Amino acid sequence: MDLLRQIVSGKKKRYLEDGYNLDLTYITPRIIAMSLPGEGVHKMYRNSIDSVAKFLAEKHRRKYKILNLSGLKYNYRKFDNNVNEYYWEDHYPPTIELLFTACKDIHEWLIQDPENIIAVNCKAGKGRTGTLICCYLLYCGKLIDPNQAMKYYKSKRFSRGGGVTQPSQIRYILYFSDILTGKIRLPLIVSLNRVQLFTAPHVSGNSSKLIFEIKANDRIIYSNKALCRDKQQSFTDIWEETSTHELALIESELFLQGDITCLIAHWGLIRLKKICRFSFNTAFIPNSEVLRFEKCELDPDNFKNSRIVSDNFYVYLDFQKKCNCNASMEISERCEFCIESLLKSEIDKWQMIRNIIIRKIDINPSVCLFGNPELDDVYEILTRVVDDSEFSSDGSAD
Repeated sequence: MDLLRQIVSGKKKRYLEDGYNLDLTYITPRIIAMSLPGEGVHKMYRNSIDSVAKFLAEKHRRKYKILNLSGLKYNYRKFDNNVNEYYWEDHYPPTIELLFTACKDIHEWLIQDPENIIAVNCKAGKGRTGTLICCYLLYCGKLIDPNQAMKYYKSKRFSRGGGVTQPSQIRYILYFSDILTGKIRLPLIVSLNRVQLFTAPHVSGNSSKLIFEIKANDRIIYSNKALCRDKQQSFTDIWEETSTHELALIESELFLQGDITCLIAHWGLIRLKKICRFSFNTAFIPNSEVLRFEKCELDPDNFKNSRIVSDNFYVYLDFQKKCNCNASMEISERCEFCIESLLKSEIDKWQMIRNIIIRKIDINPSVCLFGNPELDDVYEILTRVVDDSEFSSDGSAD
C-alpha cells in the first residue's frame, strides 16, 4: 500500500522518519503541507487519517491546527476538531478574500504560542495547498517577491518539478502581493466589449464550434451558446495564416466587477469539450483596458502542451472603463458611478481585507515560520534554487 501511495504522491517529498511514510512535508518547522487525510477508499492511495492523527499527536500534541482546502470532510474528531475549512474548487484560484481570511487564521494561530504549528491540506497537497502557503510567506513578511515564495515552496515540497503550476493560481498569488502592499484597494467596474482569439482551436478537423461563458459569484452571467448546435458559430482557419477571430461581441453593456472566470469549450456532436479557462479580478485590468492571455497563461496548466491550438494561440479581452477611477483608490475616493454601482458585498469583502492588513500583528517572520530564527533557511534555499537547472515544472497540479 505504501508503494501505491508513493506512486500517487509523485515527486513530492514524503515524511520517512520514525516509522512513518506520509505524503507530508515540513515547508518550515511550523508549516506542514500534506495530502488529504484519507478514509475509506481514499486511504488506499492518500495518507491514512489514523497515521496523520497519530503523527500530529506524537510530534505536536494539541498544538496544531489543520486548514482543509479540499471541500471533502473527514473525521475531524480524530484531530480534536481543530480543523478549519477554506474550500475552493480544485485547479482553480480562490477568491481574494479567502486568501486573506485564511492567512489571518494561520498568523493568529502561530503567534499564540511558539510551539503551535499549521498543517494545510487539499486533495493532493500541491496546488491549492501551495497557493495558500506561498501567500502566507508574503503575509508574515518573510518574503516580498511572490516569485520567490513560489520557488521556496516548490523547493521544499518537491524533489523536482511541481510547485504551484496552474496559471490562474499563480496569477492570484501575484494579486495577493499587490493587495498586501497597498497597490490595489478595490476592483474597477468595467464593461466587456469583445473577446478575440488569435487562431482557432482545431477540434473537429481544422474547425470548432466555440462556446464562451463568463461566471461571477458562481453564476453564469454571459454565454454565446446558441439554442441548438447547428446554430452555434463555427470557427475555421489554417494556423499558418494566423487569423484573428471574434469569439464574442458584447452588444449590450456587460458590467464586470471582482473575481471573474471565463470558459472556452467546443460543442461536439455528443458533448461539450472544455478547451481552456482563465480567471482574473477586475482590480488588475491595466490602463490599456486590455487583457491578453497567452497559451501558457491559460488553465489548466497542461494546456500549454495542447495540440488542438497553435503555439501562437492567445485570448484577447477588450474592456471599457466607465470612469477615471483607479484600483488604488478607496471607496470614499471613488466617483458617484463607482459608489452607486459597486455591490455592497464587493465593498464589504475589500473592507474586510483592508482591516486584516491594517490589524495584522507584526512579529519576526523567522520566529513565525521557524520558531528558532537560526533554522531559517529561506535565503539559502532560494540561492540554491536559482542555480538548479533541473528545477522545472512537471505539469503537476492539485
